[in-house]
Amino acid sequence: MNNILVAAAGTGGHVLPAYRFAKHAKTSGNKIIWIGGRREIERKYAAKVNADFYSLGATGVRGKNIFESSRAIFNLGFSTVACIFNFIKTKPDIIVVFGGYISIPVGIAAIILRKKLFTHEQNTVLGTANKFLSKFAKINFLGLPLHHESVSRAKLVGNPVDVLTQKDKPKDTNKLNIYVTGGSLGSEFINTNIPSLLCQYSEKIQIIHQSGTGNSDIVRENYKPFKNVEISEYIEDPLTTMQNSDFVISRAGALTLSELLMIGRGGIIIPLPSAIDNHQFFNAEYFCGIGMGFIFQEHEDINKLKNILDELILNEGFRKFNVDAEDKNPAEKKMLESILDYGK
Repeated sequence: MNNILVAAAGTGGHVLPAYRFAKHAKTSGNKIIWIGGRREIERKYAAKVNADFYSLGATGVRGKNIFESSRAIFNLGFSTVACIFNFIKTKPDIIVVFGGYISIPVGIAAIILRKKLFTHEQNTVLGTANKFLSKFAKINFLGLPLHHESVSRAKLVGNPVDVLTQKDKPKDTNKLNIYVTGGSLGSEFINTNIPSLLCQYSEKIQIIHQSGTGNSDIVRENYKPFKNVEISEYIEDPLTTMQNSDFVISRAGALTLSELLMIGRGGIIIPLPSAIDNHQFFNAEYFCGIGMGFIFQEHEDINKLKNILDELILNEGFRKFNVDAEDKNPAEKKMLESILDYGK
């Protein structure tokens, strides 16, 4: 049995891959230690794998004013010292960081104490933390191929994502099933523009639209008078919803695209323009570059989006997306095998 420490905090984009890796490592007989921030999401998923959880007060630096950046740098030093004492106490054999601000103090402490350090990058662009730590990591695991960077000791394993737990629901074969989502928080652009466009195909389609918290009434109003739509603020099982759809309209988060690749679904990908380092655009570029979708950017003419919908709905262009994924081997399994084999 190994003591495996994972570091992940902030958003589901970091926390969920860490959880799925930790879950696999736990069921393989290893002890899990989790270092996170002070949000409930980290504690929630750490508890699911019965991990010993420790929180840090570290915060990000990028995009902050001078006062906030100075405080973040101070917190970084304090958090690094806290991690060193934590490692002396918990004695981790292996440290796996999943990017984000929490990874930096954990990674620096691992370097100082000469612990086995591994990174996992979910996106096609290395985040700041992983870019720095990749120089010291034993293996740098990649969820998607990097867009324009190269990193030493890299291994493309994919993103740890959920597996399907439900069978397909019967479809109305006379209509196309479309899943629209802007993520758990919703997307103002998607919620505002997509309903009016889809209403033009009302005789041919049925829709599940995830609006995000607090947005369902607005989205419902935007779909009037179209009736064949189910609106939810939160989708409990998005993977099954994707599987039951002919195509999707979504943002370009790494986990969403990895799930779509796993089940062989594609569609229209609308990157979040404010994503750090424009990583959602590069995620979308990779996904659509292998023939799984069309990119539409928010600054483009809305008529381009209408033409894409014509191709997918009227010309049944969605059919080329519905393919079987080639690699069914879970990323978390490949990661753990590589970590445990390292140095043998």
